[in-house]
Amino acid sequence: MESIGSYSDIDDPNRTMISPQQASQRSRRRQPAGSQHVKHRRTRSGCYTCRQRRVKCDETRPTCDRCRKGKRECAYPGSTSSTKEGERDSKSKSASADSSSSPSGNEGEEEGRQRLSIIPDDDEERDDDEPGSAISDSRNLSNASTWSADPYPPSSIEPPIAAQRPARSSASRTNSKHASKPSISLNPRWSSLSKDVKSYMKYHRDHLSHHHYAFKYDGGDFLKTTFLEIAMNDQSQALLYAIVAFAAFHHSIAEADFRISIFLSYYNRSIHLLQQSLKSKKPTVTTLLTILQLATIEEFLGDWGNLLGHQRAAYQILTDSFTPQTIMQDETRRKIITWYIRFDLFAGMMSGSETTLSREWFAACHEHYQRQLKDRPDDLGAKYEEYFSNSRLVATDVALLFSQKGRGAISEEDFALKTEDLIARVDADRVRLETAFTESANFIKRFPRKSKTNAKAITEYWDPEFLYGGELFTMNYVLIDFWAIDLMFKHNLAKVQGQQPTPEMARIALKKCKMFEAIEHCDQGAAGAILGCHASLGIACLFLPKDETHIDWCRRKFALIEQTGYLYPPRIRFHMSQVWNVDVSHWWLANDEGYPDIVRAIRDFIDYRANAPKNALDADVRDMSGTFNSMTISERGNVTGTDSEQFSPIPDPSTSHDSSPESTWPA
Repeated sequence: MESIGSYSDIDDPNRTMISPQQASQRSRRRQPAGSQHVKHRRTRSGCYTCRQRRVKCDETRPTCDRCRKGKRECAYPGSTSSTKEGERDSKSKSASADSSSSPSGNEGEEEGRQRLSIIPDDDEERDDDEPGSAISDSRNLSNASTWSADPYPPSSIEPPIAAQRPARSSASRTNSKHASKPSISLNPRWSSLSKDVKSYMKYHRDHLSHHHYAFKYDGGDFLKTTFLEIAMNDQSQALLYAIVAFAAFHHSIAEADFRISIFLSYYNRSIHLLQQSLKSKKPTVTTLLTILQLATIEEFLGDWGNLLGHQRAAYQILTDSFTPQTIMQDETRRKIITWYIRFDLFAGMMSGSETTLSREWFAACHEHYQRQLKDRPDDLGAKYEEYFSNSRLVATDVALLFSQKGRGAISEEDFALKTEDLIARVDADRVRLETAFTESANFIKRFPRKSKTNAKAITEYWDPEFLYGGELFTMNYVLIDFWAIDLMFKHNLAKVQGQQPTPEMARIALKKCKMFEAIEHCDQGAAGAILGCHASLGIACLFLPKDETHIDWCRRKFALIEQTGYLYPPRIRFHMSQVWNVDVSHWWLANDEGYPDIVRAIRDFIDYRANAPKNALDADVRDMSGTFNSMTISERGNVTGTDSEQFSPIPDPSTSHDSSPESTWPA
């Protein structure tokens, strides 16, 4: 299989880049002069406004009767235009409909009807004697070789209009745990889907949480509601199959099923359909969501090189289509920018460079949530959004400052002034966040998953005044996120000043580990709760004592994260082997303890399709130079590992991609 991380057209240095102002002007020029009423086929899913107001919607398009009488904004799931901005003429809609019903799209529906007997179907009883039509591993791998190295052809990018949900929807909710589920089975498109596609969509809705996307917060349950609704209602099938692929991946992890052919088949189909879509239509909001979903899959597979390829494609569409102001105009757009920013900060932190997006985007995001919190100061959801957006802005400023220092692009005087400002901001944020909710009743008192001996614990995570519970559970992620930024800021500052890590940095790292253990052993939080802590775990382990007890604890937690579905790239294991002086290049634990078969299979697949980095940023992220280059031998210590074998030099995994003898990848 070829790498899908190359986006030759988007990466072309000769490609003309337009400014956000030009993108905004182009957007205005392409808006229709007036609203033209087009008769739409009615669906059984109401508009966002009626859902938010909890009233029955008559589903009249383009504006339902209730919204028309109340002079309210009316928008439906998956719509690419709002009633205020008008609709495209019926001819263009007919052309789009024709293209969406192309043979390639229908073929995608019929292929890959693999059996999924362990997921019950809500509205149909599965016949146990039904002959399966699962594709063999060899056939799937043969099909997988058709993946293109350049899934995004040249196109004139048109500013899309997102499916719009009322602005108050996310802020009015206090947490991301809701009993309501999207009525995907009521969608007219539902009956045309194969049983397994239906089952995986239900599995995503019922068993996956925002933590399975490594999100710390999902106000309004976007991933379980609007996201699935757009995939079901939009004419593009690429997003639908990307979601199904991700659900199939997590299902395989949960069921310890080492076969990855089903997941790869759906992922391959998503890429193919995305290619076909972009040949006939200009990128839209759904295009961005599809790319971000594919990037998330690559992150969970541990392939950060291909992740960067998706990120660059998303960046090009994002900056061509929106400005920092227009991206914040509705809930779906805000989710898109938050999703993209997560990748941007992640890549910047790991490569030691600044973010790809300019600071203006981060500032506009924070200003929006500041205004939201000012309007609704008692809304817990608004507080979370402001907390996280502020942390992202601080992280951006930290990355910018030290990137400028490394390039010699800032004077010593300006660096000192900006450093003082950041120290003051971080100190103020620490006080504000750690004292926001201090009542004893806010904290979890019981830890039913607590081990009897606590022999493996390195902290007293069962502290009854430490872990927030109930609607405040998200606050734990606010704190662990802030502590990570605080720790990296102090680390970078010490590095610039030529100092060794301080005891305070070790205390912050232990506090992060305490939070990880507390979340792991409590019985609250959404499914996959520890996946939201994976990045914080990696940072904390660099600053813990290098004795046998702490190293063993770290190794077991890294193994736990991978067993839960988030795979670290080989370079992480390579660097941690050097930091600990223990060989974990193959697996985190000795004698392959707890090494899932599916993780082996995925690693073999990633090794097979691995290619050399395509530019300097790819190499920096692969090598994690920003995080590890400053870790000197004296900091790592000279600790003898707990394995039976003596530690020996480890080959760089980026120069070797040997698969196991059992690998089925073609030579």
